[in-house]
Amino acid sequence: MEKKNPLFPFMSIGSLIYALFYTFFLYKNSSGITYPFFTGGTCLFFFFYLKKSGITAKKSALFPLISLLLLGVSTCMTDSWVLIFLNKLGIFFLFFYLVIHSLYEDRQWDFTRYLGGIINIICTSLVYIFRPFTDLALFIKNKREEENKPEGKGKYVFYGLLLAIPLLFVILFLLYEADAVFSNILDKIFYLDFDFRFNTVFQIFFLFLFAFVASYSIMCRLSLHNLNEENREKKTLEPVMGITFTGILSLVYLIFCYIQIVYLFGGLGSLPENYTYASYAREGFFQLVAVCLINLVLVLGCTKYFQDNQVLKGILTFISICTYIMMASSTYRMLLYIQVYYLTFLRVFVLWALAVIFLLMTGALILIYHKEFPYTRYCMVTVTILYLLFSFAHPDYWIARYNLSMEEDIDYYYLKRLSLDAAPVIFDYNDKSGLNENSWFMEYSSKMIKKSYDFQIEELDKIWLEEGNCLPKKQSLRTLNFSKWNAYRLYKKYYGSHPDFAMDIEYNIMCYTGNYLGRP
Repeated sequence: MEKKNPLFPFMSIGSLIYALFYTFFLYKNSSGITYPFFTGGTCLFFFFYLKKSGITAKKSALFPLISLLLLGVSTCMTDSWVLIFLNKLGIFFLFFYLVIHSLYEDRQWDFTRYLGGIINIICTSLVYIFRPFTDLALFIKNKREEENKPEGKGKYVFYGLLLAIPLLFVILFLLYEADAVFSNILDKIFYLDFDFRFNTVFQIFFLFLFAFVASYSIMCRLSLHNLNEENREKKTLEPVMGITFTGILSLVYLIFCYIQIVYLFGGLGSLPENYTYASYAREGFFQLVAVCLINLVLVLGCTKYFQDNQVLKGILTFISICTYIMMASSTYRMLLYIQVYYLTFLRVFVLWALAVIFLLMTGALILIYHKEFPYTRYCMVTVTILYLLFSFAHPDYWIARYNLSMEEDIDYYYLKRLSLDAAPVIFDYNDKSGLNENSWFMEYSSKMIKKSYDFQIEELDKIWLEEGNCLPKKQSLRTLNFSKWNAYRLYKKYYGSHPDFAMDIEYNIMCYTGNYLGRP
């Protein structure tokens, strides 16, 4: 007979509260001000689980915890969908790193072990998706066994919460429909789109159920604590094999690096026909980045799997030095390319990636001669810090600032596609240059208004007739995004100094949405 889960009261109530918390913060809210509270609440819930399980949190868990909170803050401060996606990806991996680091002795773990651990936890958690319901049945069934024991009041609190949470949904729905003032207050505070259509109710219920089942099943999985924790793998491969193929690669890299020094950096020698030094320098940086990544993996693989050998260490050191030259070449080529074609997000990201590879290769070089160097943790800290700097820098802002500083050949088509992070620069530029046929700015502003006001196309006609303009309802506090809020603040400032501008924006929005009524 299966025994009841001793942590069932905590896990069930905790999962129900977390599900409410999750639904409220994330429903139709991908980058609002609630995101840092969501990340912080998730971590707090996990640490409560550790305490209930009798596990003491490690001091070293402070770094991933702070990083998680900062990623949450960054998410509500940017409008860039790329940064938002990368932030959420980072939150996902950092949280599971925090879980593994808190439950296991992971000093000797490498990246593949962490990745395998994450996949293991997620996949095996699927086995427990029905556990909340089976544990509830067992809890009720075995309750009679404790009838002869002195009864405390704790279980009645549990019963009350178990009844209150689902009943709360029903009561809120009914009260929302019953009173206009109450519904208006809920709209302003929560903006949950309580229109009581079947699809809306279903979405909210599914999100709540997903969060409840996911949190409960993951806790059930973590209670096993059965990830393998074997010692560091012994090196078994013959170093002669490694010396052979790395030696061949070293000869190729020697020739290539010589060419870079003579032709690219020195400007000496004769180039192939129909090639200029400018065209030669501006091509090939993506390929070089790929080679640098291959070299990094190569050095790490040889260090991990081949037996110690001084000759092999020397060759790996030489490959590392060649990789530095390739990174310098790639950086130089990219900078020359930017001088001609200006900045884009991809080009900025490549430069950031080169900085990351440089530091990771430096760590790999240390690892060649110091086997106890905590390379995996070094990588985690390095990549996290560099990405936080990249995310909080808002690349779109600097892209717009750099590109608009150029006097010729400005790519306005690309500028209008930038996120609202670039709004301060774009508004300032357009204000100084005037409104002479800046149709790209009109399109950018239209996009900005729709984003910052949760624009509802189907309500456009109603808004126009009632208010005399096409500005939709404002965001609630729950969905507030600081980048969007700042962009709309700039729009209002600009609108005040250029009253005719609003009419043009309204016209542009209507043409864009196909709901143009025609101005009187």
